[in-house]
Amino acid sequence: MENSQLVPESFTVYFDPSSRALHYDLNIDSEISGNVVAYIDVYAYGFKIISRTEDACSLGWKQFCPLTPGTIEVNSIEYISKTYADMIPGIAYQVPDIDAYMRLKIVNANDTSGTQVACIEAFFSNGKSVSQTGVKWATAIIAGVGLITSALLAAFGSSIAASHIAANTMSLFLYFQSVVLVSMQHVDYLPPIASSWAENLAWSMGLIQTSFMQKIFRWYVQSTGGTPDLYLTSTTESVLVQKKRKRDLIYLAARSIVKRSSANILYGNSNVKIYRGIKRMGYRMGIEATSIVATGLTFFLFCGYALAICIICSKLFIELFVKCGLIKQNKFAKFRQSWKMVLKSALLRYSYIAFTQIAVLCIWEYFQRDSAAMIVMACVFLVTIFTLMFWIFWRTFKFGRQSEREYNNPAAILYGNKSIVDKYSWFYSMFKADFYWWGGVILAFFFVKALVIACAQGSGKAQCLIIFIADLVYFVAIIRYKPFLDKVTNVINILMQTVNLVNSFLFLFFSNLFGQPAPVGSIMAWVFFILNAAFSFILLILILTYTGIVLWAKNPDLRFKPVKDDRMAFTKADNELDPTVANELLALGQTAKEHNNNWQEELEEQQHRFETDEKEETYRNSLLYNTKQNNKSAISIPLVVNENTSPSTTLDEDEKMYQLDNTSQSGLKSRLKSFTDKVKRTNTVLSRKSNKSVVSLPTGDEIEDIEQPHSTGLLNSYESTSDFKKTHNRTESELSVAKLHEQKKQEQFTFI
Repeated sequence: MENSQLVPESFTVYFDPSSRALHYDLNIDSEISGNVVAYIDVYAYGFKIISRTEDACSLGWKQFCPLTPGTIEVNSIEYISKTYADMIPGIAYQVPDIDAYMRLKIVNANDTSGTQVACIEAFFSNGKSVSQTGVKWATAIIAGVGLITSALLAAFGSSIAASHIAANTMSLFLYFQSVVLVSMQHVDYLPPIASSWAENLAWSMGLIQTSFMQKIFRWYVQSTGGTPDLYLTSTTESVLVQKKRKRDLIYLAARSIVKRSSANILYGNSNVKIYRGIKRMGYRMGIEATSIVATGLTFFLFCGYALAICIICSKLFIELFVKCGLIKQNKFAKFRQSWKMVLKSALLRYSYIAFTQIAVLCIWEYFQRDSAAMIVMACVFLVTIFTLMFWIFWRTFKFGRQSEREYNNPAAILYGNKSIVDKYSWFYSMFKADFYWWGGVILAFFFVKALVIACAQGSGKAQCLIIFIADLVYFVAIIRYKPFLDKVTNVINILMQTVNLVNSFLFLFFSNLFGQPAPVGSIMAWVFFILNAAFSFILLILILTYTGIVLWAKNPDLRFKPVKDDRMAFTKADNELDPTVANELLALGQTAKEHNNNWQEELEEQQHRFETDEKEETYRNSLLYNTKQNNKSAISIPLVVNENTSPSTTLDEDEKMYQLDNTSQSGLKSRLKSFTDKVKRTNTVLSRKSNKSVVSLPTGDEIEDIEQPHSTGLLNSYESTSDFKKTHNRTESELSVAKLHEQKKQEQFTFI
């Protein structure tokens, strides 16, 4: 109320229901002279539950009967009757963040016109709240574990499992940030239950209260030319929303002189600060308005350094364990070889998550102007992260378009080029191959929301309307395209965006855009709390389930269905090998090192020598068997003759063994082996000795006198088959075997 004649500097009252004791501590500046009458109204969730009129003199307080100009200090305990105590419903002591307040209208007792000279409004609290430290830690740890798990899976080669967990974890982070963003809107009145739930997720925007840091930030702002706020420690100026005090009793939390309409709109004066939007969020977290940006940027850097240190320490410890023999040499091979790329990818992924936080705080700093140094720091952070994200998007988009031009498929390069996969896959692996660019859509969407939140802090209605339209457009787009990698992830993200859209719609009521009655806003706040608390619980259970599956699974990729695009056709397998296979490949590699680089030429040369030797051996055999009756040669080659067998027994046995070898052995290796054995057996036939036959071989001079035939085959060295029969006295069956023998040899030459 403007020109109020009763201004409280402090106003603390709490009630103990067990003893019906009313404790109060008042410090009020009065300009009123005379007796006053107070009209008392108590509201709960917008409904008036108590309405009474009291004469100040009837209270028995001498300081108020009559009132005199000056400062009034009252610190006492009053025991009220059971009648008044029973008027307070029992639920008021149990419901967290109770939305109840008391309004005192002060008029002069001697003024018949009933002109109001002062108005005091006080808010009740029973000390119970949904804003709990345990909830903050639980949400932060579970989300962090999911993010770290996805990064480790990607580093150690489980790409399918990593993509699924990363998609859901990063969506969870973005959902938490969306809840905090809508709570940062400059609405006229945000019910306590909605504000308290948003506090549980404020860590996702870097708003974490630490006492020693707040002292450092106040010093830094002051030393760089700014004026730090001290409202958290002030005793001369009241702030709405007030910092809560933990009590087990019903408590009048915020004391101020205000004007409050039926729509719950508060107005401050020279003694009362009304915090809305970003300042309200910071104040409820125990952070001064001039330290909000510094807190967010500091924790962004702190978490980034912590992430980098964890990855570097992991690399050092793994190498130490390998040297000590605690881990096998081939264990974690991919991470050890490409840990720098893993570190870079993890930091880029972290920057992607923190993009919304940096955008909101840094843009808002241009309007807040805490100090010159803070403005410069905000500019550096904003330009850096914006340039980095734009560069990532542009490179991804460029490679995707190039792949579409060259291969008519974006997955060919995005998943086939190992360098691109290591650097940028975190940006597009959450989506289908055709929607590799959807990460840029998400960045643009959150940048628009951050811009509206930071720049329109003076108009809550405009903020809420624009945010609602943006959420509606993105909701339609995500249903239309379903860009995420599988059906389950698409459903989860659609549900997330549905909840975000409902949140934006509820804040339209909190902004008083429709001019609705006060109870509507209070009821909407409970809808906001129940919806978001239940949905957050489901998401956290989902992340825990996914994390448990991959931690206890021998092969995490088998626990998830393959993505229904063709990324796996281009993905190069680099999974860790079985130790036995790895050792065999290592031994094979050591053997290969002994050969020269021109191994193909050596193999061809060796094959040529083999063919030449075989031809020479065949030619030599034909000379030995060629006993044509002419004057130029006289070679006698008696066959091996046994007593009870025909002269062709040896040849028949060799032929049968040769056929048996070819039948039992297949493939390149076996065919070469059988051919070598055949050559050896042929030489053995020529060198056999028995008691009744001797093989006489010509000397070198005699061989020179022999006329060399032009043919290389045994049968072809004769003019006709009859000559062969006459010379060797062979039958038709024996001749058939000889032909088969010659045919097999020719087949071996042809194969080689």
